[in-house]
Amino acid sequence: MYVPPAHTRQGTPAFLDPAAGQKLSDAEVVLGFIGNGLSEACRQELNTGMTLRKNMIVMCYPHLAAQLQPYFVSSLVVIDPSNPDQSELGIVQHLKQIDAQQGAKKALLALGTLVLGLLILAPAEKS
Repeated sequence: MYVPPAHTRQGTPAFLDPAAGQKLSDAEVVLGFIGNGLSEACRQELNTGMTLRKNMIVMCYPHLAAQLQPYFVSSLVVIDPSNPDQSELGIVQHLKQIDAQQGAKKALLALGTLVLGLLILAPAEKS
């Protein structure tokens, strides 16, 4: 499984980082989280995952769902901190559809639940 290191991305690279490309190639499942929009680096990594036909879970906040749905159709899971039970149900339903090893599914469920928990506990940003 490969989770793109969002905190280490800098600027807009012209090409996908070779190390990230190799990790994507080796991964069974790609997990992405889009919080405030889709950066170019994240776009490149997710597009590479789709090109490689990797199992993917792309999580986003409700306000981004309509914008991302056309690109990530069946791999998009909406994470709504105000409705955590529905969010977790979405993660579990998506995992049932993925053809992956049981260990990878358990790891994804744990990561998805962790992300959901962090979002629920994080203070809401004020616009």
